[in-house]
Amino acid sequence: MYFLTACLIVVVVSAAASLRRSRTLSQPRWATPAQRLAARRQALWPTIFAGFCLLGLLGFYHLQHEPELGPTATYLIMLVASCFGGSFLGVIGGMD
Repeated sequence: MYFLTACLIVVVVSAAASLRRSRTLSQPRWATPAQRLAARRQALWPTIFAGFCLLGLLGFYHLQHEPELGPTATYLIMLVASCFGGSFLGVIGGMD
């Protein structure tokens, strides 16, 4: 129960941060729609970095010859998925 609450909090916080960054980066001062799209992609960079960290941790589990993913890896996957989902919702919310 507490972990699902933590996932919900991660979704809300990452959506709020991504929405704020997406709106800040895509102010009317940008000249072309391509520059606005690039600014929205920049709002997803923290989540992409978290995904790379997750892949590194999963690789570490693989190098330890674990036959299956433990609960820690499963929880990390869920948290990164929550962060990515929230960031994606924030970028969508910041669209014109």
